[in-house]
Amino acid sequence: MKINNPPLPPLEKGGMSTPPFEREVGRDFMKRIVFTGVGGQSVRVISHVLAMALKELGYEVALLFDYDSSIRNSRISAYLTYDQKPIENPVIDEADILVRLHEKGDQFIAEKTICDTGLCTDEEVPFGMMGIEKLGQAIFGNMIALGRLLRLIDLDISHIELEKLLPKSYLKENLKAIQLGYDLNLYED
Repeated sequence: MKINNPPLPPLEKGGMSTPPFEREVGRDFMKRIVFTGVGGQSVRVISHVLAMALKELGYEVALLFDYDSSIRNSRISAYLTYDQKPIENPVIDEADILVRLHEKGDQFIAEKTICDTGLCTDEEVPFGMMGIEKLGQAIFGNMIALGRLLRLIDLDISHIELEKLLPKSYLKENLKAIQLGYDLNLYED
């Protein structure tokens, strides 16, 4: 049986306008997001930006990484857990959302998967190609994916000071890429 999320208490600097997605009866608010890709795709950067945005909105956040720093272009995963109350166990066995940016990225059990074209059968978005077409480089696909994720978890980006959370290099391009991903109109809009 599925129910809609109960209304969330108002947060100091903004927050979620509607529930991010339905949950099973009896399940708590805690959300689990996994990012997978390879070194050079800025998996650490986009997961850290999301973690800091959630902290800014008043959530408790845990962010763990799994990667081999000694091998170039090797697999990297980021495990982000957030909740309205302290997180007792940040280990993720099954994710609410998986963001898969490369074929080398871990396969993971998730309620919803968003991925670059050809990497899944759920929600495919040509993040890398969009980065090239709209901003001149495939690397901006990671920020487009972050924007899409922000929309999926229903965070209003107008309530987040992204300029303070993003790396200073390519700030303008990263902001534009996040907005592109946020504005993607695929299913629910």
